[in-house]
Amino acid sequence: MITTVNKIANPIKEPGTVAAKVTSMRYLFLTFLRIGMVAFGGHMALIAVIQREMVDKDKTIDEDLIIDGVSIASLLPGPVAVNVVAYIGNHLQGIKGAVVSMLGILLPACTLMFVLSWCYFNYGYKINIGGIMMLTSGTVSAIILSTGLNIYKKEIHGNRLKIVICAATILITILVKGYFVTLGLIAIGGIMGYLINPDKKIKPILSSNLTGARHLKLSWYSKASLLFLGLLELGFLTNVSAYFSNIYLKLTSVFSGISLSLFGGGYVIVPLMQSLLVGDLKWLNNQQFVDGITFSQVTPGPILISALFAGFKLAGFAGGLIAVAAIFIPSAMLMLVVSGFFQKNKHSYFMQRVLAGIKPVVVGMIIASAFILIRSMALNYIIIAATVIAFILSFRFKISPVYLILGSLFFGFIISSI
Repeated sequence: MITTVNKIANPIKEPGTVAAKVTSMRYLFLTFLRIGMVAFGGHMALIAVIQREMVDKDKTIDEDLIIDGVSIASLLPGPVAVNVVAYIGNHLQGIKGAVVSMLGILLPACTLMFVLSWCYFNYGYKINIGGIMMLTSGTVSAIILSTGLNIYKKEIHGNRLKIVICAATILITILVKGYFVTLGLIAIGGIMGYLINPDKKIKPILSSNLTGARHLKLSWYSKASLLFLGLLELGFLTNVSAYFSNIYLKLTSVFSGISLSLFGGGYVIVPLMQSLLVGDLKWLNNQQFVDGITFSQVTPGPILISALFAGFKLAGFAGGLIAVAAIFIPSAMLMLVVSGFFQKNKHSYFMQRVLAGIKPVVVGMIIASAFILIRSMALNYIIIAATVIAFILSFRFKISPVYLILGSLFFGFIISSI
């Protein structure tokens, strides 16, 4: 069962020690709440902040846990960063830890989106904070690059095969976009890891652990979860929401189906959401849809937080709450079911070799995302200077990403006010 994966990150510590305290429910909620307040810049930015706060600063998890989480989440539907947060929470404190962690990471963005939605639909209020946010993208890209290089130094540097895999991943990710590219890179990395074994420290172990076949039996919890998720997706594909008169059931059916159909990140699903919400269901007009996506970009959270905007328009606060729960919870449930199998087989000889090949791919994806973000910015001398300063502060002086992003917002406000 997944609930068995609720061990403290440092099992050598006894209950009552510092490590046991810092991985409490309170720690998970407050840590992810703090991270959620500055989670601008996409899923790799959020993962970079988690790395710096929980691995480097608090030392409550190790970076392998984050890499494993990214590897699994990248292969499944749903928002990668939120699913990784659920994975970490589940690893530390079981199902309750996953729920508390997701609540912490989403609460800031949901709160701001509720405020913006209320103002928009009651007063037609629009806010332009482009000036305030002008330095944020550069700061976020610097944090991502710094995090990727730090992991590279620890995990990749000195191993020629891993360097080649990492470099190839960076180049391909920058030049070619698409979910299937990401999927293909992870698959190729895993195959190369198994065939070549880039980490020579991995040695064969007892044959009984090679296949992990005894772990393939599904628990009742996993069976029930997969059946429930399958019914949700079937209802979405067959447009069962058309037969519901209750708006809450409609919201649940539509957004849970979107959650389980989302491969490749939030931007990939935008056309599907527009086709459904504007064209088929006519819940929003085109301008409202665009405004909802825009609001999601100025909140410290994933683009799928825009589901709250649509839910709020249709059914107020309760509708927004149901929409945002429906779009995040199903994919997180699937993540936890799959991660249960992963954890049971992680230490097999086969899985260790596969992970040794996947690890440099994930590191390459992190580094590449920084360059992609920089390339997308409208650069000027101020933004370039802010990006370089943020990188030095992060990479050389290990300044917390929370302070760097808050600082970029402050100086952006000062510059835009001049």
